[in-house]
Amino acid sequence: MAKGQRTDWGDRDCLHLLRSGWMAQFRTLTDGRRHVLRFLMPGDMVGVTSQFSGSAPAPAIALTDARVATVPVAELIDPASAAALRQCCVLLAMENVQAHETLLSLGCLNAEERVAALLLGLFERAWARDLVSDRGLRLPLTQQDIADALGISPVHTNRMVMKLQRTGLIRLKAEWLQILDGPGLEALAQWTRPMAWTKGSDRGPKPMERTARRILVVEDDQLLALQMQAILRSLGFEVLGPAGSLESGLRLAEAGDVDAAVLDVRLDQGRRVFPVAQTLQRRSIPFSFMTGYSGDPELDRFHAPVLRKPVETGSVAAMIEQLIH
Repeated sequence: MAKGQRTDWGDRDCLHLLRSGWMAQFRTLTDGRRHVLRFLMPGDMVGVTSQFSGSAPAPAIALTDARVATVPVAELIDPASAAALRQCCVLLAMENVQAHETLLSLGCLNAEERVAALLLGLFERAWARDLVSDRGLRLPLTQQDIADALGISPVHTNRMVMKLQRTGLIRLKAEWLQILDGPGLEALAQWTRPMAWTKGSDRGPKPMERTARRILVVEDDQLLALQMQAILRSLGFEVLGPAGSLESGLRLAEAGDVDAAVLDVRLDQGRRVFPVAQTLQRRSIPFSFMTGYSGDPELDRFHAPVLRKPVETGSVAAMIEQLIH
């Protein structure tokens, strides 16, 4: 199938496996507007839902030259086979998860967050198909394709992509996408699942040793808390919290199974995190303060290291290494 060619998939009693190339499934409104429902990459299958819904799969257009294998359902799925039916359930569940994530993105995220979430989702799927090298992925999508998937204009799409590049989160050039700051991109996209760089694969950054270590995070700024959580997970640690208030921080510090902690100095309502620090000191649990301010004399009495905001993966890794070794 040549780039730009459209397919309506033909026989409904067949399943279609994309063997190579990229495609986009879409719907066209009566006024001519297009909405991209799903980007297809090698390994994706089309037509499973149609076997149960009775409706034809949404048409697709080839974004690159593509090769599709079409096989009658009867040759792949035996209704009497529990294993075959279980595999169908897995495929349907995966499509359902993707649909829910799309609804969440369109309903709750702003334009910048939508672009970040879309790129992470594509990267996650590509990594599972061994299409990623050196955190890089060939991404043959135009700004119009991305705009049609996210419900924003191509001009706004371009602005958001440029912003992600200026902030050092991604690099996108000549259809080559690189994730430069995975944890930062996860935090922006409100991403909750561990990504490829957190799983210890030899294709990505190595996690720090002793991955069972648990790190308590106390931070009232939700975005910073998510960023810190993502960074720690990318380094192979478990995260306790993040605690967004002094009360929740105290509860976790008093009763939690904690190996180390990172504490934001200034919490909600102008309160300070020092009661949590005192609790950790009493339990002989090492901790670090985290602050964007300098010259706070009250920090000196704890003799604890200080992590300066804005944080990044390298500084957090060095700090945790100092605490637990």
